[in-house]
Amino acid sequence: MKRKHVLTFVGLVAAAAAAGAFFLVFEPARREAEAADPRTASPLVRVAEAARTGTAERSFTGAVASRVQSNLGFRVPGKILERMVDVGQQVRQGQALMRIDETDLQLALTAKRNTAAAARAVLIQVQADEKRYAALVKNGLAATPQRYEQAKAALDTAMAQLAAAEAEAEVAENAASYTVLLADSDGIVIDTLGDPGQVVAAGQTVIQLAQAGPREAVVWLPETLRPKIGSEAQASVYGGEGLSGKARLRQISDSADPQTRTYEARYILEGNAASAPIGSTVTIRILDADRQSEVAVPVGAILDDGSRTGVWVVDNTSSSVKFTPIEVKRIGEETAFVIGVGVGQQVVALGAHLLENGATVRVASQQEVTK
Repeated sequence: MKRKHVLTFVGLVAAAAAAGAFFLVFEPARREAEAADPRTASPLVRVAEAARTGTAERSFTGAVASRVQSNLGFRVPGKILERMVDVGQQVRQGQALMRIDETDLQLALTAKRNTAAAARAVLIQVQADEKRYAALVKNGLAATPQRYEQAKAALDTAMAQLAAAEAEAEVAENAASYTVLLADSDGIVIDTLGDPGQVVAAGQTVIQLAQAGPREAVVWLPETLRPKIGSEAQASVYGGEGLSGKARLRQISDSADPQTRTYEARYILEGNAASAPIGSTVTIRILDADRQSEVAVPVGAILDDGSRTGVWVVDNTSSSVKFTPIEVKRIGEETAFVIGVGVGQQVVALGAHLLENGATVRVASQQEVTK
C-alpha cells in the first residue's frame, strides 16, 4: 500500500516537472508569437509635429503714391498751343504747365469792355437828364413830378446796366487769364493727357500732378483682414536697396471694390521708404494677430465624429495618446490650420479614428514608414 502511494507521488512529481519543462520551453516562443501578431500589438502610428504656420505676417504688393494727387485742367475751353512739362518732371507752385489759344477770349474781353463803355456813356447822359428835371421840378417850371420820376428810373436802370457790364468785362478778363495752366503746388507730373493741337473742354483733365509731401503705399486688402487705423506695418520698395522702413495705416476704405471685393488701404511711409519714387512697387507686411496662435497639422490628424473635433497628442513619456480639442480655422489641400495645439507637440497624423483616449501606441520610425 505504501509502495502504491509512493509510486503515485513520484508520478505526480514527474508530471509536474514535465509540465514545468514544457512551460519553460514553449512559453517564450508563445509570447514572441503574440508580440509579432499585429492584432495584439499596440497600434503603430505615424506622428507629425505641430508647426508654426508662418502666415501670421501677410504681404501685399502695391504702389507708391502721393497723399494728394491733383487732376489739373483749364477753366475755359480752347485749343492747346503748348505743353511746357513732361511726365516725371518736378514743378514749382505757380509754374506754367500748358497754354491754350487766347484769341477768342481776347475778342470776348474786348466786346465786354466796349459794352461797359457804352453803358457808362448812357449813365452819364441820364445823370444829366435827372439833374435837369430835378431843377425844373424844384423851381415849379414846366417839368412835372411824373416826368422827373421817369428820369430817376432811367438813371437807376443805367447804373445797374453799367454794373452788370463791368462785371461781365471782369469775368471776360479773368477768362483771358486762364489760358495758361499753372501748378497749384510743388510736385511731380504723373501724366499728361493733352497735347498741342488738341481741343479741350473746360475742366477736362490734361495734367495729373502728385503734390509734394509724404509718400504713401496704396495696397488692396481682402475682406478677412482689416487692421486698425494707426497700426504699423513694414514696407520695402522693390529694387530699391535700403528703401525700407515702417509704415502707418492712415486710411482704409469702407467700400469694397465691386470687381475684386478688396478694400483700398493707404500707409504713410517712414524712414528711407518715404523717399521712394512715385509709382514704385512696394510690399507691405502686416502682422495678422488672429493667426499668431495658429499651428499647422496634417489634415488626416483631425478627428471629427460629429460630437467633437480634435487631434491625438502623443505623450512620449508614457507612449500614450490624449485627445485634445481644437478649433479649425482653415483647411488646405494637405494641411489644416488650427488653434488649441502648441507648437512642437506631436500629433497622430494617420488613423485618428482608430484610437481611444489613453491608448498606448508605437511611433513608427522612418524605415517603418517607408516600408
